[in-house]
Amino acid sequence: MRMRKLWATLLAAALCVTGCGGGGTESTAAAPSAGEDNGGGGGQRTVNVAYQAIADSMEPSGLLGVAETICFAQTYDALLSRGADNVIEPGIAESWEVSEDGLTYTFHLNPDVTWSDGEDVTAEDVKFSIELFKESGSHSWVFEEVQTVNVPDEDTVEVLLSSPKASLLSSFSNPMHLCIVAQHAYEAWGDEYGSSVDKIVSTGPYKLVDWQPDVSMTFEAREDYFRGKPDIQTIVLHQITDKNAAIVALQTGELDVYFEPISGSSYDTLSADDSIVLDEYLSARFECIHFYYPDGIFSDVRMRQAVAYAVNPEEALTVGAEGMGQLIRYPGDIGSVMAGNPDYEPSIQYEYDLEKAKALVEECGNVGASVVIKSYNTEPYATLSVWLQSVLSSIGLNATVEPMERASFLAACDAEDVPVLILGWNGQAYDMDESLGNLVYSGSVGSTGNYGFYVDEEMDQLVLQGRAETDEEARKEIYKQIIDKVMEDVPLVPLYVVKTVIPHSADLATDNIRGYSLFDYHWVE
Repeated sequence: MRMRKLWATLLAAALCVTGCGGGGTESTAAAPSAGEDNGGGGGQRTVNVAYQAIADSMEPSGLLGVAETICFAQTYDALLSRGADNVIEPGIAESWEVSEDGLTYTFHLNPDVTWSDGEDVTAEDVKFSIELFKESGSHSWVFEEVQTVNVPDEDTVEVLLSSPKASLLSSFSNPMHLCIVAQHAYEAWGDEYGSSVDKIVSTGPYKLVDWQPDVSMTFEAREDYFRGKPDIQTIVLHQITDKNAAIVALQTGELDVYFEPISGSSYDTLSADDSIVLDEYLSARFECIHFYYPDGIFSDVRMRQAVAYAVNPEEALTVGAEGMGQLIRYPGDIGSVMAGNPDYEPSIQYEYDLEKAKALVEECGNVGASVVIKSYNTEPYATLSVWLQSVLSSIGLNATVEPMERASFLAACDAEDVPVLILGWNGQAYDMDESLGNLVYSGSVGSTGNYGFYVDEEMDQLVLQGRAETDEEARKEIYKQIIDKVMEDVPLVPLYVVKTVIPHSADLATDNIRGYSLFDYHWVE
């Protein structure tokens, strides 16, 4: 059976990689009983999908990573949706209006949307969802201007803002920012909601029917999904920490989709395989160096400038992404697909100049000063942090690296205990407010984006102006000012944006290469 073959392939590949000194870690995959090939072809067989992790919880209002986003994309819907061309489209709301002053958004719900338990979705559910996400604090840049949510009738929701917000519709089209959840389910299960298969109620194209923590999740298509029954009936999402094992499984056909972006030799191998299709796009994941701004060695702008001069972004791109990406002048620098992007050449720039960097460190009296780089213990950050260590050492600092498990790292960041780090911000709204504004706004300090606790009143005013300005050209002028101030204050050093390459079986095609929902995938005739 196909699932048994996948298990055997993953195990064999993991043993091969470990035994041959390839540096891989033991892979984790679903047990054979998680799902079976029922002998058919096309829509009659299980589709096996993989990523390096799966969700620990199916409660969506917290701060999410890619693992959670993949899982939630199968089960939850946003209020709106986003097409492959990045245009906002109907979702749970079939239509909407915005008042002339930009302060009132009225959403009219699709009456055909139902919960996975058969109940109808109502405006009260949408109101509950918006208030839940706002109160969680994990998405402050999305909900800060949301003041009141009214329910004129069971199919209409009014969202009242304190000031206009140009990116609101973009955020409301992204399940990372706003999943619509069932009020009756939260009231029934409280804090246990999302902790097990029997405590999840959702609107999405699939239901979660089996969950093996840290191993796999199995999803079954909903017959009554309001957009129509999915083409793919059964999905098994595997947690595979060993990329080499996943690549082997793709080549042998036991794995159909791998949501971990590939690069380097994996890219070369799979691009030569006619049974594999590679979907490529420039993502909104921007890798940057961030500094703790309030005090410590990097509270002096000259020290931040020294690092900016010492960095060769091309080297970082090679080390961190094997060249699969694009150098950036600022976060959000990916062209017109990013709303509000001014495509701007900053007035201040930092060309590589190691001698100038060393002179600034000496001027500050910091030659030999100790610096601890804290980072995720996973790739690319484990490798990028060692690269940053060499950069800091090259300008006279005594730099060490402290790799940390994800939760511990984020806790240290929130506790203001990370003096310097490299971390990506994966923008999902494709809007400058999220991709740049959020990184330098005081309202999002800590793990919600402003990792270095950069606080500046003038910058806050500019960010709020950019959020409120609905004229696109006027917004671009504001972001030019924000970019120039970032280059002047140096709270971060931009490195590169990641080029995402997602491999999948040639039996499948997708209507939206930027999305994770298997509803967008269909069988090739």
